[in-house]
Formats: sequence, structure tokens, C-alpha cells
Amino acid sequence: MQTDSRLSRLLFAAQLLVIASLPFHFLISSYAIGLLIIVFMVALVRLPEFRRSILKAFKSNKVAILMVLFFLTYVVSAAIHYNSYTEDSVEPAALEKKLSLLLFPFLLASFSISRPFQIQLALKVYIGSIILSSLFALCDGLYQTVSSGSLYYFDENTGVIFNNFMYHRLGSYVGMHAVYFAEYVLLALIIVVSYTYYNFKNWNTRKRLLAIALGLYLIGIIFLLKSAAILIILLIIIVLFTAYYLHRARKQISRTLKWTIPIIAIILVSLLAYRAIDKIGSKASFFSYDFSEPGGGNWNAINLRLAKWEVAKMAIKDHWLLGVGPGNIINTLDIYYKKVGFDYALRLHYNPHNQFLHTLLTLGIVGLLILVFIYVLAIIKSLKKQDSVMFLFLISFLLFSMSESNLAVNKGIVFFSVFLTFFSYLPEKVSYYLNEQNNTE
Repeated sequence: MQTDSRLSRLLFAAQLLVIASLPFHFLISSYAIGLLIIVFMVALVRLPEFRRSILKAFKSNKVAILMVLFFLTYVVSAAIHYNSYTEDSVEPAALEKKLSLLLFPFLLASFSISRPFQIQLALKVYIGSIILSSLFALCDGLYQTVSSGSLYYFDENTGVIFNNFMYHRLGSYVGMHAVYFAEYVLLALIIVVSYTYYNFKNWNTRKRLLAIALGLYLIGIIFLLKSAAILIILLIIIVLFTAYYLHRARKQISRTLKWTIPIIAIILVSLLAYRAIDKIGSKASFFSYDFSEPGGGNWNAINLRLAKWEVAKMAIKDHWLLGVGPGNIINTLDIYYKKVGFDYALRLHYNPHNQFLHTLLTLGIVGLLILVFIYVLAIIKSLKKQDSVMFLFLISFLLFSMSESNLAVNKGIVFFSVFLTFFSYLPEKVSYYLNEQNNTE
């Protein structure tokens, strides 16, 4: 029994390590996942009851089953298109990235029987890792500024000048793309807001101020990362949370409106004004585009994606049934970029920047349907449990998928697999575990 207890604690520690490693360079996360796999395999071999509980939890979780099925679809697709792969294809790497879909439905299944204080600890570890990684990035930005004597950095590869404290430059200090880092921070903000909401009345003034300061700090980091997609998602979440809060506080509506509406209005106007000034700049149009336009010029985050989507849809018309197979999508798109004269995208080998188009072109209609069903079942589950954190995570990642091929990137698919699995295995809604009154060891 002592061995069982030690293995269980070691497994939980390894799971926490994976969660803590998420907002850092992917190699750190890879080592943490490797350690978790080793501990998990030892537990499977040495603990028969653990094996039974894992299998039982997996069988009862339709979302986890669909995730594994989604991975198997990639394997089957790679087998079907095996003869089409060339030296330029990245089939092994494409499949390796998708392993998270297969692994985490098993590696995190034990959270279905974890004690409440363990689940709250896991959530706190994630928040702490986001704070640590963002502080590290800010400190590195300060170091780069002081050592170079300039606030700006010129990237010779892209010819772009970056502010040391913003966008891709800020994310690069922790080995992350700015947009994905912003998504990570957004989830931490959702958890912090929920945690504060359910414990605010029982906290003293010091704790309340710390929670508010932490929330503002995370919003500030999202601003610095300058992801238009995440900022828009943040706006939507603010509106949803405000509507929910006002509904719950309708008996005190007059007092609530005195401070809630002005604060929300200021946040909304500030966000919209910031993005409008930053994005419009000297661009002639948000939506119009010309495939022959060179880099720079009139391209912006919106019309560039619209152009990619148009080309992706051209390719999908020819490959909608079975797709082109994992590892072939970039080569396929390059062919179509060349056909329409989209030299800018061809030179940079762009993916579709839309996960649903990406999945349809890679796996065909079956793969797309499985992905849609994963979202549908997970959202239904969150609504049945009245789990606002899980629901907002799903909605934010779903909206994020509209402008990024986020399951084609290591930091996207690991993040999605970890938290979708984690939330789907919890017997209660996340707010239950965040409520300190329910979490005594």
C-alpha cells in the first residue's frame, strides 16, 4: 500500500510538472511529458487497480474516445497517402505532433478520481507557470533593451523591427509564438476570474487586491502580445461574463451598474481603439486583396487570411473526400499558391490559418466531422455541468481555430489536448474545485 501511495503521488507530481511546463519552450514540455509517460507506465504495470480505474474512466468519457479516434484518423490518412510522400514531406513530424491526442486521454484520466484539493492545486500550478513565464519574458526584454541600448530589435530574416516588450519578440523569450502565448494567458485569466468570483466574499482586503492586480497583469500581458484574435476573444468573454454577472446580481442591479458598466465600457473602448489604431495604420483596406501584392503593401492580418482561405478552398474542392494526408498540406497549398500567383504566401509556405480548413484538406470530410463532434460533445458536457471555465476554454479555442491552424502546431495541440482532457475528466465543474470552501485536504 505504501508503494501504491508513493506511485500515486509521483504520478500526480509528474502531471503537475507537465502543466507547469506548458508556457515554456516545447523541449521543456517534451521532457516533462516523457517523464509522465514513464511514471504512468510503471503505475500501469505495478498497480492493477490503477489500470482498471484508468480504463473505466476512459470508456466513460466520449470526448477522450473521440480524441483517440481523431489521432487514429491521422494514422489511417498517412497510410492511405503513403505513396504520395516525397523527401519534402514531413509525415513523421506531422504524426508525432498529433500524439498528444492519443496520450493525454490516458495520462490524465486519473484526474477523474483525484481529490478536490489536488485539482485546485493543478489549476494554481498553471496560473503560477503563466506568471513565471511572463515575468521571465519581461525580464529578458528588459535585459535585451539595456544590453543593446535600444527598445527595438531588427530581425534580419524578416526585415521587421520588433519592440522588445511586444508581440513575437516577447513570446520568443520563452520559445513561444505570441498568439499561442496569448491563448495560454487567456485561459489563466479565465481561471483567475472564476477563482476570484467564487471566493471574493470570503477573502480579506489583501487577497482581493492581489486577485484584482493579477487579473489586470494578465490582461496587460495579453495586450503586449498584440494578438488581434485573442483580444477579440477577450472582448467576447468580457461581454459574456458581464452579462452572466449582471444576471446573477439583478437584485442589486442599480448598485452594480454604477461600477460595472463604466469599467466594462472603458475596457471595451480601450481594446477596440488600440487594435484599430495598431491594425489600420496605413493599410488601405482590411478586406480587399490582390494575390500579386508583394510582402508588406496592403497585406494585414485579415485580408491575408481571407486570401489563404480562398486558396485553401480551391485545394479542398479537389481533395475534400480523403484529404491530402498529414505532411502533404504545405506542398499542396504551394501548388495552388503558384497557380493563382500568390507569390508572397508561396515564399513563406503558409498553412491555411484556419484549423477547420486545415483538417478538411489534410484528412478529408471524416476528419473534419470527428473534430466537430469533439467540440460539440465537449460543449454539451460543459453546459450540462454548468462549467463556465470549460465552456469559455472551448469557445475561446474554437474562435482561435477560425484564424489559426492551432492543432498543426506543437504548442497548440498539446495545450488543447491537456486541458480538454483535464476538464472533461473532472466529475464536477471547475468552479467547484476553485471554491476554497470545497477544498480542504
